[in-house]
Amino acid sequence: MSSEKQEVYEHKGVPVDLEHKGSDASSSLNGNSQADYADEKLRVLGQVNPHYDHDLTWTEAEEKEVVRIFDLKILSWIGVMFFFLQLDRGNMSNALTDNIMVDLGVDLNTMTLGTTVFILFFCFFEIPSNLVLRRAGAHRWIPFLMVLWGLATAAQLWMHNKATFLICRAFVGMFEAGYIPGIAIYLTTYYKRQEMALRMSIFWSTLAIANSCAGVLAYFILQLRGTADLAGWKWLFLIEGVATTFVGVLSFFILPEGPTATRGYLRFAGYLTERQELIAITRLIRDDPSKADPSKKIVPKADIWRAVKSPRIWPNLLIGFFGLLPSTPIGGFAPLILKMLGFNGLKANLMTIPGFLLGLAVMSLVSYSSDKFNERAFHGAAATLYYACCVAGLALLPIGTDKVNLYICLIFAMGGSTCWHPVNAAWIAGNTAPVGKRTIALAMYIISVNLTAIAGANVFRNNDAPRFISGMWVLFASLIITISLFIFQRYHLLYINRKRALATKDWTAEDWKHYDETTTDIGDDRLDFVFQV
Repeated sequence: MSSEKQEVYEHKGVPVDLEHKGSDASSSLNGNSQADYADEKLRVLGQVNPHYDHDLTWTEAEEKEVVRIFDLKILSWIGVMFFFLQLDRGNMSNALTDNIMVDLGVDLNTMTLGTTVFILFFCFFEIPSNLVLRRAGAHRWIPFLMVLWGLATAAQLWMHNKATFLICRAFVGMFEAGYIPGIAIYLTTYYKRQEMALRMSIFWSTLAIANSCAGVLAYFILQLRGTADLAGWKWLFLIEGVATTFVGVLSFFILPEGPTATRGYLRFAGYLTERQELIAITRLIRDDPSKADPSKKIVPKADIWRAVKSPRIWPNLLIGFFGLLPSTPIGGFAPLILKMLGFNGLKANLMTIPGFLLGLAVMSLVSYSSDKFNERAFHGAAATLYYACCVAGLALLPIGTDKVNLYICLIFAMGGSTCWHPVNAAWIAGNTAPVGKRTIALAMYIISVNLTAIAGANVFRNNDAPRFISGMWVLFASLIITISLFIFQRYHLLYINRKRALATKDWTAEDWKHYDETTTDIGDDRLDFVFQV
C-alpha cells in the first residue's frame, strides 16, 4: 500500500487494514490474531464474486473517480426516471386547478378516495414487485414498470366519471409500486453505506425539481383546454404519460446490470475500465461482505419474516409514517389551498415552486452533513424540528392574516416536508442485511410512507378550509412523535452495539471461528454487525 494512501486514511482516523482489508462488521475484533482471522474470513467471502481482489490497493483519487462516474452515468439517469415518476404522481394536484372535479362530476371527498385507492394498490403490490425485481434484476424490471405506469397515466384522459377515475388511479398505483425501494437496492450495488444518504438525497431532490417543473408544465399544458375538444387536464395526463413511456423504453438500453456490466447498447464502450471495475466491486465487499454474491435469487421466506418481525426496523418505519404525514396535505393540496385563498388557479401551480426549491436545498444540506459526519438520528430530529416549527406557524397565524403572509409561511413549511427522508432511507439500508432482508425492509419503508398519505389525505376537510387550522395541529403532533422516534432509535441501536461489544470483548480468534461455525445468526443479527446511529 502506498504511503500516500496510508497517510490519507490515517488522517481520517480509520485504520488502514480495516478500511481496505476488512469491513465495518469486523470492527469489534481486537488484537492481531482476531484481525488476521477477520481478514481471512473476508477473503473467503469475497471469493464468491469473480471481480473481488482481496489484495487490491488503490488511491483515494481513484476511488473518487469511480464514484464520480457512478454519479454522472447511473445516478443522473435514475434521477431522470424519478423526475417522470413524480410528474405522474403529482399531476393530479395540478389537474385539480383545471376543474377536473366538475368535468368528472365528483367532489373533494371523491378525490381523497382516489388518493386512498392509489395508495392501497401501491402498497399491496410493493413487496411482490420487489420480489420480482430481486429475481429479474433492477435493470430490467424498473424500466418495464416505467413503461406500464406511463401508459396508465396517459390512459387517464378517458376518465369521465367516478368509477373510471378510481379504476385509473388503481392501475397507476399498481404499476408505480416497487420503483423507489427497487432503486434504493439498485444504488447499494454501486455505493458504500456512508455514501448512501447523499445519493438518496440527490435521488429525492429530483422530486423537488419535478414538483417545481410540474407547476410550470401544468401552467402551459392546462391552457390547451378546448384543443381537439379535450380538457386541459386530459392533455396534461396524455403528454406526461407518453413522455414517461418513452423514457421507460430508453431505460432498457441505459441502465446496466451492475458495475461490471456497463458495456453495450446505449452505454457503448462502457463506463469503467477493468481496473475500475475491480475497485468498484472490492470496495463494496470490504464495506459490506453481504454484497459479495452477484447471483439473482428469489428472496427467501426467512428473510421476509426476519424483516417483518425485526424490532430494529420498525422504529424507522414509524418515523416514515409520522414524519411524512404532513407531506400529502401540505404539499399535495398546496395549489388548491392557494386557489382557496384567492390566488388565480393557473398561477397557484407556479406559486408552489419556491417551496419545492427550498425543500431541495434543505434536504441536500441535511443529507450531505449526515454522510459527512456519519450520523443519522440527530440530523433527522433537527430537520423535523424545523418542519414542526413551520407547521405550528401556519396554525398560529391569526384569522384574517394577509394571504401573502400565509403564502410565505406555507412555502417555508413545504421546504421541510421531506428534508430528512433520504437520511432515514439510507439508515435502513445501511443497518439491514442480508440483501433479501434489506429488499423487504426498504419495501416496508416505502409502504409506511405511502400508507401515511391515506391518513394525510383525510386531515384537511371541507369544513376546515381554507386555513385548515385543526388539521395543522394534527400534523404538528405527528412531527413531535417523529422527533421522539429519531432519538429513541439512536439510543436503541447504541444499546445493542454496546451489548454486543461487551459480550464479545474477550473473544479470541478461536472463539470467533467457533461462532461462525455454529451460529444461526445472519446479517444484522450477527454479533459482529455494528449499527449506524
